Amino acid sequence: MSNRCDMHEDAEIQVFTPREILKGTAKKQRSGVFGLFSDRKKYDRISQRPQYTQSRYVRSVRCMWDEFKKQIISGMATAVAVIGICVVVNMLNWSLGFEVIVDGENIGMVTEREVVYDAIDAVKTQLVTFFGEDSKYEKEPVFVRRVVAEDKLSDKKALEDALLSNIDTMVEGYAVYIDGEAMFGVSSEEAAEWVFAKYKQKYIGEEIGEDMVVDFCENTEVKKEFMHIAMLETPEEALDTLSGNTRELTTYTVKQNDTLWDIADKYNTTVEHLLAMNDNISDNIKIGMEIKVEESIPLLSVRSVQTVSLTEAVPYEIEKIKDNSIYEGRTVVAQKGQEGKAQVLARVTKINGVQTDKKVLESETITQPVAQIEKVGTKERPPTTGSGTFIRPTYGSLSSRYGYRWGRNHNGIDIAGSYNSDIKAADGGVVTYAGWMSGYGNYVVINHENGYQTAYGHNASLCVGVGDRVAKGDVIAKMGNTGRSTGTHLHFEVRKNGQYVNPLKYVGY
Repeated sequence: MSNRCDMHEDAEIQVFTPREILKGTAKKQRSGVFGLFSDRKKYDRISQRPQYTQSRYVRSVRCMWDEFKKQIISGMATAVAVIGICVVVNMLNWSLGFEVIVDGENIGMVTEREVVYDAIDAVKTQLVTFFGEDSKYEKEPVFVRRVVAEDKLSDKKALEDALLSNIDTMVEGYAVYIDGEAMFGVSSEEAAEWVFAKYKQKYIGEEIGEDMVVDFCENTEVKKEFMHIAMLETPEEALDTLSGNTRELTTYTVKQNDTLWDIADKYNTTVEHLLAMNDNISDNIKIGMEIKVEESIPLLSVRSVQTVSLTEAVPYEIEKIKDNSIYEGRTVVAQKGQEGKAQVLARVTKINGVQTDKKVLESETITQPVAQIEKVGTKERPPTTGSGTFIRPTYGSLSSRYGYRWGRNHNGIDIAGSYNSDIKAADGGVVTYAGWMSGYGNYVVINHENGYQTAYGHNASLCVGVGDRVAKGDVIAKMGNTGRSTGTHLHFEVRKNGQYVNPLKYVGY
C-alpha cells in the first residue's frame, strides 16, 4: 500500500515552499512550471491534472509540517522534564554520581571515581602490610550512573572498610576487647600496647610518676585469634577508634540558678532537644528536678591514683550581725573574710584527667583564716525600694530566650501577649530612663538600688517618667510593638552589677 503523502510516479513539478503554497504563489507560477517540459505530450498529460498534482503536494507538505510539530512538542516536553528534574534534584540536595559495585555488591556511592581508586590503593597498602609484598588486589570496580543524595555519599574510610569486607580473607591478629566486645584488631601484641600507652598519655601526660597507679575503668583484653581482614587496623587508626566517644542517657539534678539554657550548654546540646527528651518539663525548672540528658562518654576511661602534696585554701567563717539602720533584705560586709592556707598530703583519684576523689592523709594549717563579718538589715523597707526578688513583669508566653540569636547576643527574653496589656515593675526602685530608645522603641529602665536593674522594651506607651519611684507590681507601661519588633511583645532584661544576666534565673515562664 502506498503512502498517501507520496507523489505520483509520473509527476514532475516545481518545488514550492510551504509559505508560497499557502499564499497561492504556486498558481502564479504554474505556467513557468509547465514551461520546463519540452515534451508536448507530457505537458498535455500533466496540464490536464494540475489541481490533482498540487493538491497531493500540499498534503505532503502538511504531513511533513505535522511531523515537524510533533518533534517540536516532543522536544519541548523533554526539555521541561529535564528542567523539572534538575529543580527537584537541587531542592533535595542531590547530585549526579555513581553507585560503586565490586563483585556484584554495592560498596558505596560517590560523585568522583578518584576517591574509589584512592581507597583501593589504601587497601593494597594494608594487604602488603598484613600479607607481604606478594599480596595483590585485582578486583575492578563497576561504576553505575545514579542520582545520589548528599548524605548517602561514602568517604574514603567507608570505602576502604567496604572493600576489605568484600575480601573473603581471615587473618591472624590481636583483637582488642573492651568489656567483652571486640573493638578492633592489630597485627601484633606490641602494637596493642603502643595504642594503650598513647591513649593514657592523652590524660596523664608523657611520663607516669613512680607513685602513680594508672589503669582503665573498663575491662580490657588482648586476644590472639583469627579475624576478618576488615577488622585489622594500623596502630594510628586503632588509636583514633579508641578515642571515639559514645552518647549515653543519664540524669542531671537541677541546682540553684540553673536554667535550661545553661544545662544545654553544659551538655553541648540545645534547649529544644532537652524539651523533646523530657515531656514533663518546661522553661520554668525548679531546684531538685531530674532532667534526662545525653552525656558524651569515652569508649575507654583512664583512671590514675597518686599521692600528692598540696597547698589548699582553708575557708573562713561568716559572722552575721543584725543592724536596724539597714533595710530588710540588704547585707553590708563590715569585715571582709580571708582564706587561710594548709599543707595537705592526699591520695588523689582522677578519671580522664578530672579529679573524682581525694583522701586526705595529713593536713597542717599554715595560715589561719579571718572571719567575715556581715551586717544584716532589719529596718522595714518601703515598697519603692528593691527587695532582691522579682515578679513576672507581664502575662504571656515566652517567645524568645536569652542568649545567642540571629548572629548576635539577645540580652533579654521576649514575652508575647495582648496589645496594650499591663507591664509591671518586677521590683521596687527608681526610674532612670523612660523614652524612645533606638531598636527598643518605648523603653523603661528601673534601678532597684541593690545592684540590679531591669529594662522593658517595645512598649505601646509609657506610664512613668524619669525620677519616679515605683513599687513592685506598679504598672509602668503598656505592651506594644514599637522599635525593631516582629510582633506585640515585651523585651525584658535583667542586669546585675552592670552585666546582663539571664532573666529566667529570676522569673519563670
